[in-house]
Amino acid sequence: MRKVKKLMSGILAMGMAIALSIPVAADEAMPMSAIDSKFPARFISYSKSYNSVIRSKEDVSYNYVNNTSGFDLWVVTKAGTDKSNQTKNGHAIVPRGAWFIANYVYENGYRSCFLNVTTATSGTSGTLRGEWSPDSVGSYPVANR
Repeated sequence: MRKVKKLMSGILAMGMAIALSIPVAADEAMPMSAIDSKFPARFISYSKSYNSVIRSKEDVSYNYVNNTSGFDLWVVTKAGTDKSNQTKNGHAIVPRGAWFIANYVYENGYRSCFLNVTTATSGTSGTLRGEWSPDSVGSYPVANR
């Protein structure tokens, strides 16, 4: 009985140590604004856009977009307060895959933003799929240099 109790106490202590250490490490490694939001499955076209939710922006980093839609996206980063276009070069064409979008949101004094998304090509339509975040970590190509 003593051995079982001792073994169970050891297993419980190890499990608690592991469970408590994982979230702490994750919070320290990435700002909340760099956590990805999924795009809802919405029909978009060249003339029918989707506006993402407004999210807080914490630094001068790029926006991150992972496009899994199967077609190129035309993406505009807009300020969360006055909806002004804050995208470098006016817009970004985002092919399939993970990309950064250069923007001036934080530099221009705004602290939140959202994305306006359409298809990049006239005559193309389909379901928007993927994810995005207002701030970025890691290394990906920039869609709008």
